[in-house]
Amino acid sequence: MTDLSIPIAATSPAVIARMREVLQCQQAAFRANGAPSAALRVDRIDRAIALLLDNRQRICDALASDYSWRSHDHTRLSDLLLPLGTLKHARGNVRRWMRPQRRTPELGLGWLGAKTIVRYQPLGSIGIMVPWNFPVAIGLSPLAEALAAGNRAMLKLSEFTPATAHLLIELVAQRFDESEVAAFMGDADVGSAFAAMPFDHLVFTGSPRVARHVMRAAAENLTPVTLELGGKSPTIIARGTDLMTAATRIWAGKAINGGQACIAPDYVLVHEDDREALIGHMVAAVARMFPTLLDNPDYTAQATPAQYARIVSYVEDARAHDVRIVEINPANERFDGAVRKVPPMLLVDPPDDAAVMRDEIFGPLLPILTYRSIGEAVAYVNDRPRPLALYYFGDDAREAERVLASTTSGGACVNDVMQHVFQTALPFGGCGNSGFGRYHGDEGFRAFSVARGVYVAPRLDVLRVLHPPYGAVFRRVLALLLRR
Repeated sequence: MTDLSIPIAATSPAVIARMREVLQCQQAAFRANGAPSAALRVDRIDRAIALLLDNRQRICDALASDYSWRSHDHTRLSDLLLPLGTLKHARGNVRRWMRPQRRTPELGLGWLGAKTIVRYQPLGSIGIMVPWNFPVAIGLSPLAEALAAGNRAMLKLSEFTPATAHLLIELVAQRFDESEVAAFMGDADVGSAFAAMPFDHLVFTGSPRVARHVMRAAAENLTPVTLELGGKSPTIIARGTDLMTAATRIWAGKAINGGQACIAPDYVLVHEDDREALIGHMVAAVARMFPTLLDNPDYTAQATPAQYARIVSYVEDARAHDVRIVEINPANERFDGAVRKVPPMLLVDPPDDAAVMRDEIFGPLLPILTYRSIGEAVAYVNDRPRPLALYYFGDDAREAERVLASTTSGGACVNDVMQHVFQTALPFGGCGNSGFGRYHGDEGFRAFSVARGVYVAPRLDVLRVLHPPYGAVFRRVLALLLRR
């Protein structure tokens, strides 16, 4: 395979020049070779699977190095199992997805031999902008459907996880020719240049603020975009819910990657009569999962010094607002920031102007808010930007349906959190402020394909009555067609 490695000290202009060169190479290869066969698509997916499975420990070590400490088991769950499931699902369905679909011709022309067909053809080259929180999963999951759709791809990796980025650049270059898949790492200048390149589709995962810049850059080339932007994903806990189970499942998800997940529960809405009981169960649930924190290999640190400082500033801001803070620190350890670990904290009834209620938290802090009726909880969610995910806990199926029908979010779970992203047959993406577009499964394949409509005329030219010069027969036919 082509050696795409770029020295660590490479300047942004050098990386940008190389990216443009590779995109031109991919575009030329696509024009020369056209749509790849099903066998070649499967082969490319198999190479991505091998990249994952043959380098499991190296991936765990690289991410742990970038974070100062990241749980290897969380890495296996999120950055190995998740993309592996997506790749295997694409491999198992690519031949079915590729089949042309028959549609019904208008005017009964099918009886005379006319055909209407949808053919799914690759777009060309897909650009994938990968964030620092799940660099392997968010790099390879959309790549799965991009390859299944017959495309070539380029990944732009974050400079905030340099060890992982350099490892992925090395592994991609080992498994793929640059005309198929290539990976790069760079700063904001590199990211801006990447977004401005004439890809056939661009996938961006990150913040709404940066997404606006990405869309502006992509618009210059009329490049369609898929945006996955996170947001403040709410969790609604109904009256009568098993609070111990809800607390355990919420923190089992919230603790993944130290809370640095776009679909992590961002705040909880619980009935005012259940608040204290829920807090007690959450303290107990976290203590069971993490009896210690500082030296616990299961507990992940904040990824960067800036990320750590941001989370600490949220706690300080909450204190300035006189918010009740419940720190869950079972071993009473002292945290000094040396390993960037932050203990889980519950922030009880913070005001709307507190930083934890204005911004997506992206860390192990969880606001606990109260409501008096389920309608009040729904109204609270609907008064805010549409989230990437919504979670509901409760045993009343009709109430669960009411919550789902009355709210809008990119995805949702009932009686669990975050598990919808592991369901490879479900589409994944946001809406409104949390983004738009979908990947995973059939929707991902279609997002990275041209749905080309094809009409095949029958041998008998029955439509000639609709051709000029128009006369009485044309008008009688038209009158028949224009009926209710």
